[in-house]
Amino acid sequence: MNEPATRNGADGNQAGEIDPATLAELTRALLPYLGPYSITTVKRASRSTNDPQEAVRMVAGHIEDLGKRELFLKSARRIISNIRAAENSVAPAVTAPISSQQNTGGRPATPITPELMQRGEAALAPIIGPLASVLVMRYASSSENSRDFFERLAGHLRSAEERDSFFLNIRSGSPVASASR
Repeated sequence: MNEPATRNGADGNQAGEIDPATLAELTRALLPYLGPYSITTVKRASRSTNDPQEAVRMVAGHIEDLGKRELFLKSARRIISNIRAAENSVAPAVTAPISSQQNTGGRPATPITPELMQRGEAALAPIIGPLASVLVMRYASSSENSRDFFERLAGHLRSAEERDSFFLNIRSGSPVASASR
């Protein structure tokens, strides 16, 4: 009975639920193995457990090929580890924004506007899919400025090519470049 109340907290980040960013990354990692069914599989697992590692085990059970299942498990463990490491390092990053701003070419950071949020989602969605909107909403409310916002979004990209495509799209305001990858 108490579980729905815990999951429906006002801030969406209750202690008893799996972080939306983690779910987005797990869904993305599962896509090569289950295709569009990945979204449903991860959602169902997240409704059944509040433990990310248990959710990974549940989701991995849907991959029939043992070799592919092991590849997914390796990727999922890395994702969980990276997200936990990022969560643990948030405080130091927040305490040092002045020096990082001075090393970015002298341009002042702009505040996060609805237009920047739309631009971030438009650049991220072609790369990671519909879960981009969840990440945009989450980071728009917790980022200090536009640089921090876009860096947090880019933190969910796996390769240098994806990051390059993302930032190119941010600068141009058009998601066309990522479609040509």
